[in-house]
Amino acid sequence: MKLKCRILIGAFIACLVLAAAPLYSQEEFLPARVRDISDEAYEPAVVKLLDGAKESIVMSMYLISPGVDNNNPVNLLLNDLLEARDRGVGVTLYLNTRFSSKSKDEARILNTPAMKKLQDAGCNLHAMKSHRRLHDKLIIVDERYVVEASTNWSILALRGNYESATLIDSKDLARIKLARVKSFILPETPPQEKPDKELYIKNIPEEISIPKAFVTDKRYLPRMVRRKAIYTTRLYLMLLAYSQSIDKRDFFVDMGAMGLSMGMPETYENSTLRQRVMGNLRDLKKRYRLINVKFFYNKDAWVELIDAPGDTFVISPEIILDEESSLRGKFYLIAQALLSSQGEDINTMSGREIEKRFHVYHSTIYRARKEMEERGE
Repeated sequence: MKLKCRILIGAFIACLVLAAAPLYSQEEFLPARVRDISDEAYEPAVVKLLDGAKESIVMSMYLISPGVDNNNPVNLLLNDLLEARDRGVGVTLYLNTRFSSKSKDEARILNTPAMKKLQDAGCNLHAMKSHRRLHDKLIIVDERYVVEASTNWSILALRGNYESATLIDSKDLARIKLARVKSFILPETPPQEKPDKELYIKNIPEEISIPKAFVTDKRYLPRMVRRKAIYTTRLYLMLLAYSQSIDKRDFFVDMGAMGLSMGMPETYENSTLRQRVMGNLRDLKKRYRLINVKFFYNKDAWVELIDAPGDTFVISPEIILDEESSLRGKFYLIAQALLSSQGEDINTMSGREIEKRFHVYHSTIYRARKEMEERGE
């Protein structure tokens, strides 16, 4: 009897333990910080997230309905996407095309004024195949922050409905969500021809005129060096060279071809090349004020060079075309060409003197000289 009692008691305790055990094992959960942003908290939280984005915004949305009033909440959120893109943030949208109404299809969705604005700004828009409904209301920012919600981007959802929404700070979850949206079956697009890498190289002049102010004014090349803006520097030099090869100050630029001519990886898709060059062009316009630029959806960018004040000097095309040199190495060679044009020798100058003349850090000069020595220049 005692043995039977012990067995029954043991079985009863085991049942209690199993009943109290968690439904899922600990390994199935991801570490995260979580905040509720339901109802009225959704819009300000998403605005703050979009305004703070530094690298990427990826959205997968059932419905984006901006309406006609530019100041309604949906259009204001779309403006936040445009402002993020203007800062160089990558913006990608996956859009549903299957609705109960036949009036909404892929062509109509992508050709609305709001979507055209996004496309013209360089955002990637993917209209899903209509045989399967995309019911997400998902936002992923900087591969870290995830918004999971019931909230569509419509005036009713943002201002009229009860909508549940959660903001999750988790790189692991963001990675899983990104892998999911990237696995979506998208409509087939015809293969694009690879841009011509030689387009901006083959007719490069034997001597290229550079404004002295570009090198000596701390707003220009010295600032690019401090910010390590290698592609922005290469782009400006390529624009100068191309301008002189065609003898025009304003012209259209094939952004895909320019990206390859600047030395961007040939493995990049044309859309990626265009986005990167677009960001560099915006920097040259807004940060450095060296160009004016206008963008056209799936077309070239129009560029106008702004004359820097003062005299010019010449550099050889090798300085521009050399993809091996670091940015500090390029700076050193350009500064050397400028000083040589004035009868001075950079190799006889101290690092501190060069630092004072060209507004760069002493460490930059030291490392550039080491680089030149290693290359035997």
